[in-house]
Amino acid sequence: MINLIMHGCNGAMGRVISAMAQEMDGIRIAAGVDLNTEKNYDYPVYASLGECTEAADAVVDFASAKAVDHLLDYCVAHKMPLVLCTTGLSAEQIEKVKESSKQTAIL
Repeated sequence: MINLIMHGCNGAMGRVISAMAQEMDGIRIAAGVDLNTEKNYDYPVYASLGECTEAADAVVDFASAKAVDHLLDYCVAHKMPLVLCTTGLSAEQIEKVKESSKQTAIL
């Protein structure tokens, strides 16, 4: 079983991924992270990654570019693989993604 943290879980794509994961064998969303902490699925939702205590194998991100710096810091600190799907990153953020990918897997 692969356990995921869904970063941006209450956005449009976060809801799509959450619904898809419910139908898939071998994938489970262990927790969600979103400023909107409304609970739409059977996993806990936190306002920040720092609040999340569930064990996970990777983070799937469909949040805001404003959240990417903290997300990268979290993933590097926890050696957590990341599927980064947020768009609109600045040149500085893209460089941070490149540097962070030297310390943890980023797709």
